[in-house]
Amino acid sequence: MKISTMRFGEIEIDDAKIISFHKGIPGLEDKKKFTLIRHEQTKPINWLQAVDDAYICLPVVEPFGLVPDYVFDISDDDIADLCLKERSDLHVVSVVVIPEDITKMTVNLAAPILINIRENLGKQIIIDRKDYQIRHPIYAEIHQAIKEARAHAGSDEEGK
Repeated sequence: MKISTMRFGEIEIDDAKIISFHKGIPGLEDKKKFTLIRHEQTKPINWLQAVDDAYICLPVVEPFGLVPDYVFDISDDDIADLCLKERSDLHVVSVVVIPEDITKMTVNLAAPILINIRENLGKQIIIDRKDYQIRHPIYAEIHQAIKEARAHAGSDEEGK
């Protein structure tokens, strides 16, 4: 299936990779279908693109790589909503805010997006923990991840 995106132009996506959010995402409740776009040039930031709206594209990251002690519980209701049977089927991303001054980049640790990658079901949840901020600074961590990825890519090129 081809979809139009503001950031990447027209792209081809596999229908099997469309993630259904039965209740939408808070603030985007009318958008129910998304796809996760991994783009090499923006790594470790990925993009949660609305399938039917080129203008809705959320930058997201896997929070565990940036905040190693990040843990939270998932309610039985959320597990049921996602039809989650195996822990290995769970993929977690968090929304990133990238302001004009990128050194002030933040991630929302208080409301992760859970994706059942086997069933292609998604849901954003709210974590009831005071130690997780809505605007957790991540510029230094992102900058380090980019440096490591570039170093790794360089060593891959040398090995060819």
